[in-house]
Parts: sequence; structure tokens; C-alpha cells
Amino acid sequence: MICATQVTQSFHHLKKQNGFSLLELLAVMAILALLAGLLAPALQGLTSPAGRKGAVTIVMNTLEQARVSAIETGREVVVVFWKKNGTDGSQPDAQDAMLILRKNDAEAWEPITRWISLPRGVLFHSGDAESKILADASGLAEVSDTTIQSLPGKPAKSNLGAVHFSPTGAVQLPSTPNGLRIALTEGQRGPDQTLIVNKQKDGGHEIISLARYTGRATLDVSML
Repeated sequence: MICATQVTQSFHHLKKQNGFSLLELLAVMAILALLAGLLAPALQGLTSPAGRKGAVTIVMNTLEQARVSAIETGREVVVVFWKKNGTDGSQPDAQDAMLILRKNDAEAWEPITRWISLPRGVLFHSGDAESKILADASGLAEVSDTTIQSLPGKPAKSNLGAVHFSPTGAVQLPSTPNGLRIALTEGQRGPDQTLIVNKQKDGGHEIISLARYTGRATLDVSML
């Protein structure tokens, strides 16, 4: 006949066999964290409407930051757009980026932000938007080559676009009557700055325009 003590001992033995120790749980959690870390770069490489939406937010926030800085300080401010060369093997993960310059007390230009990168796979694109801001570096007319060469990453001037805000927050440069646009597209740029792969559906772009007299940014066209 089985006594109560034997039943209790058997129950505890089964409970120990079916459970997990703290050490085992910690090991599983560590493995999951490692797998998540390995998967993150692959997920970042994927472009999506969320990536383009994030890029629009980054661009519009940076432009507004620059405009407000010009008004609050009464100084000229320039937003620089770096259209990085594409996948020629040397920069397979290059991401387009923005940076804000402002005149200081000595009338010299200095960065007030770091380079602010777009999500990977989302690019500045001037072609379909007829963008004077991205098409050339006329917005940098009052910024010396020495200042540009001293920027972090040492970008080539040929890869840059810019918009120049006056102390009132108006767009000072480019001075053309139209073309105050910034276009974003999903794709890949070649070493010669040409868009070689356009992944965005229907070839669409997110197009942000700037009002010359107020400097305010508006999202005009969106494929989000």
C-alpha cells in the first residue's frame, strides 16, 4: 500500500522535472536577445512606407528647427543636404543626411547639429521634383569651401544641396522663383549620383515644398 509520504515525494519529483530553473530561463533570454541583435540590421535594410514616413518627419522637423533658429537668434542659417554616392563597393550602407549651419558671433559658419541620417534606402532625389535645393549647391553660395571641407565626413560640394534661411526665417537661397522643393524616394543611387534603382511604387515621391517668404515646409505630394 502506497503511503501519503510516497505520493508527496513523487509529486515533488515530477514538479522538478517539468519546471525550468532560473539559469535555464536566463540562458533562453540571452539567446533571444542575441538573435534580435543579429536580425536588427537586416530589418533596418528593408524600406517601407514607415521608412519613408520617418524620412518625411526627419526632413520637416530639421527644416523647422533651422527656420526657428534663424528667427530666434536673428542669424542666417543653412540646411545642408548630403546626397551620398551609392553602392560602388566602398559605401554599401551610405545614408543620405542633413546638417544645420548657423552664423556665429564672429560671422563664421558653424554646425549646430550632427549629420541627421535618413532611414536606409530612402534618398534625396531632385529629378522629378525639379528641385533647385537638391539639384545644385547654390544654397551654399555664402558658405566658404573651407567650411564645407571641414564638415564631419568631409563631403564633396558636388554631392551637396542646401537651403539658406535669412534672419526672418524666409528662404534666401536658392534665389530662383520656383523649385523650392525637396523630394524623397525609395531606391538606390549609383556612384555617379544617378538613381539606378527606384523601389517606390509607381515611381512616386514624397515632395516637400518651402514657402519663400515664411520658410515654412509643406508636404505637397505623398505616396505614403
